[in-house]
Amino acid sequence: MSKQNTKNNQIITFQDKEITDKVYNQDKSKVLMLQYTSTKNPVITFKYQVVDVKTNKELKKGVFTGEKMEWLDNTTLKCTPHIGMVQKQSDEVLLESVPTKKKYIFIKID
Repeated sequence: MSKQNTKNNQIITFQDKEITDKVYNQDKSKVLMLQYTSTKNPVITFKYQVVDVKTNKELKKGVFTGEKMEWLDNTTLKCTPHIGMVQKQSDEVLLESVPTKKKYIFIKID
């Protein structure tokens, strides 16, 4: 983020940043490589690739749009989708005590 001052106005600009991350699973046999652009938007489009460390063979490749990608265990990715704000129609709905639970998307790696 950078600031730029003018006489009476202050301009704030956000700079996008290209990020490449490598995340190893628990036994370090596979690596998850993520490429994404960091912006002020909470929704991120991840280009991901899972590679076997020993053989350097690509096991899985794709694109996921959401908030986060991480390892659940040695063979499964846990992906957190973005859940936006939901507007309630009436106060009657607000009185219900139904907990909102995040749902995850799981990607199995062979």
